[in-house]
Amino acid sequence: MINFAPSFGLTSFVLIKFLIHAVLLCLLLQDAFAQETLEKENLDVFVDCGFCNLNDIRNKATYLNFVRESLLSDVHILATRAASGASGFNYLFRFIGRREFEGTEFVREFSGGPDMTTAERQAEILNAIEMGLFSFWSQTKMSERLSVRIHETKKDENANLESEKDPWDNWVISIQGGSSLDFESARQQSRIWGALDIDRVTEAWRVRNALYARGDYQVFDSDSTAIRVTKTQMSGSSTIVRSINDHWSTGILIAASQSTYNNFNLSTRIAPAFEYSIFPYADVQEREWTVAYRLSHRYRDYTEVTIFDKTSENLFGQSIVMTARFTQPWGNFYATLEGSHFFHDIRQNRLAFNARLSIRLLRGLSLSLGNNFDIINDQRSLPKRDISFEELLLAQRQAATSFRLGGNMSIRYTFGSIYNNVVNTRL
Repeated sequence: MINFAPSFGLTSFVLIKFLIHAVLLCLLLQDAFAQETLEKENLDVFVDCGFCNLNDIRNKATYLNFVRESLLSDVHILATRAASGASGFNYLFRFIGRREFEGTEFVREFSGGPDMTTAERQAEILNAIEMGLFSFWSQTKMSERLSVRIHETKKDENANLESEKDPWDNWVISIQGGSSLDFESARQQSRIWGALDIDRVTEAWRVRNALYARGDYQVFDSDSTAIRVTKTQMSGSSTIVRSINDHWSTGILIAASQSTYNNFNLSTRIAPAFEYSIFPYADVQEREWTVAYRLSHRYRDYTEVTIFDKTSENLFGQSIVMTARFTQPWGNFYATLEGSHFFHDIRQNRLAFNARLSIRLLRGLSLSLGNNFDIINDQRSLPKRDISFEELLLAQRQAATSFRLGGNMSIRYTFGSIYNNVVNTRL
């Protein structure tokens, strides 16, 4: 009879020995990774910010290694901003740990008013980046060079700030205007425009008032004649929105406009609306998904008789607008879908879709897509007479169409050195 016991015992001993060695190897590797992190002098960071002056940051933050790809970084800094009260912005910086710091994440933010200069904004951005990286630095050799200093604020100064009242009560007024000239031997073109914005933003209310006017003048000279083109456009709108809770809001839009291109002497619109946000409004800087319903009344006084033999008319309709916006480490996405129709004839409708996508596919490889598509069945303002070739060529009058389609695509692949620290602006 054959005895298997010694063989089985030997096999068990070898297996146990292998498992012990594997565990010891894992512990040694873990300690090696920790040691590598501890010995790291400068962090590899990827600054994902479309509004930052990256050259300024590289010049001042020489203690950081700036890499060209998020997957190559120790920390991915994702920066977003959203319009706030007083026509300013709220800036949010999300610090996402990668590689050895996987699972570590922090958020820093600050607000800036319309009078903040570019230099002041850059100083705040750099301060936010440094503060957000502090927890990551503390796990590296950089911690030996760190120090903390807290500036104390006197209680009296705090009391004065709290008791100070805003004499403008959150109202902000902005006035803009400009002109342009372009002259050639056979063509002259000029433009003049002006805009006035009066806004008020609080936690409960958002009030926006806007006035805009623009005039375009063109002259085309030929051997026999001169073609003169004049286009004018004026518009005004007032939007009042009331916040109900973290997901619901309601408001009303009142607008009026004049446009030679659209055949309007006067076009007015009154549209009450409700909006529901699937995500809380507090998340708007990184993700947004809303559905809005609008009822509307439009009055139109036409410059010329329309294809429906109208010189003026009242129109009632409704629309639904869905909007999605995401700013995430994998890229950016924005899309809006709007459907509308007139009550007196549901066949007179419009469906408009617009989307933009920018996504990181692989290390160094990114893809950008853009698309807009409109199905148009509601062009009631078209002139009854035929549009001349000159008006069509110079875009002086709106032409009949049943659709509008546009799109773009770009792809980028980058390889080579991962570092992006050097700033050189020479010729």
